[in-house]
Amino acid sequence: MPDTKSAIESLMGERGRLRTAHEMLKAALDTDTRDYSFVPFYVAVANYMEASMGRLNEQDIKMLGRLREKLGNATPEEEEIIAEVHRRLDGNREHLKKFLACRAALASNQNDDETIADYEETSHAYVDYIHNRMGHHAPSTDIARRLFDESDWIDIADIDEEYFVKEKELYKELLKTRPESVPLGMAAEEYVEQYRSDRG
Repeated sequence: MPDTKSAIESLMGERGRLRTAHEMLKAALDTDTRDYSFVPFYVAVANYMEASMGRLNEQDIKMLGRLREKLGNATPEEEEIIAEVHRRLDGNREHLKKFLACRAALASNQNDDETIADYEETSHAYVDYIHNRMGHHAPSTDIARRLFDESDWIDIADIDEEYFVKEKELYKELLKTRPESVPLGMAAEEYVEQYRSDRG
């Protein structure tokens, strides 16, 4: 059975890789030399984010439910902390739904300028939302660190080797289609190291 650190590292590793994906997408959108060669990357990054954001949502919903159970008679402040994360996740699902609709349209019309423009506009809005609303939420994290033990983190991480095989293939396709002008995002390993330092 994985220990607490390995479960947390698995969780943070997934989120680190997801972070590299939306960082690469942002870098692509900020590139002045975008052309039709970016379309396969646009589709690949959306495919990856569909899977990884789905996992993130499931893990966070599970974490919030576990927090609520552990807190018992939560204070109004604690209730608001949990409600705030739910609001963020609700907004993320709405953005993801629009993003994936644009992905589907783009996959069917790869040389259509209007379809590409719609994808890029929707992606800009989604990346902005991720950066502004889906980052580290200190209040809920602090409560989790205080209340959770090894078994909680293992359950939340839901280490699934079958999923990781699929994720690896999606990530490989993302990297393979990445235009040369688009830089790599922060490495997942570095993200885990930052989390370790933050834990103290």
